[in-house]
Amino acid sequence: MMRRLFPALAVVMVLVFAGTTTAAVSKFRTFGTGDVTLARTGAVLENGAGEYSGIYLRARGSAKWVKSVHMSFRYSGSVAGGAPRFSIPLDTNRDNRVDGYAFLDALNCGDTGLVSTDDADCKVFLNFSSESFANWDALVAEHPRWRIPRRSIPFVIADQPGTYRVSSVDLR
Repeated sequence: MMRRLFPALAVVMVLVFAGTTTAAVSKFRTFGTGDVTLARTGAVLENGAGEYSGIYLRARGSAKWVKSVHMSFRYSGSVAGGAPRFSIPLDTNRDNRVDGYAFLDALNCGDTGLVSTDDADCKVFLNFSSESFANWDALVAEHPRWRIPRRSIPFVIADQPGTYRVSSVDLR
């Protein structure tokens, strides 16, 4: 009986440890209705019609002035209707609450394979006003007192059908 049980137990232990290793590799958490496969520096986001998916850092940050924000990710695969993109929470009146989000997306960064707050060709859109900016530096110049509120979380999201590969995600 033990001889039969041991091989089955060994297979179970390998699967348990393999799953633990894979989960421990990523510093990200996932969300959405689509499928997300985590990797060390990013994820594959797969969405069907009407689905969305994304990733964010496990740890919540402290408040940060917009001039101190340096975020980027590389992408390949699908690009559609503002996806993939950064959604960056903003506090516009220093009450430490999210007043809205700044968006930087693949198409409005020139579809170059990189979305970055450091890219001069990466347009910024706001979801709470009609303002838009040529790049992150222009947003900072216009609104230097805005910040990312304490304990809020910037994230990468895709909300259009397709397969989006995001890597080298840097959320600092």
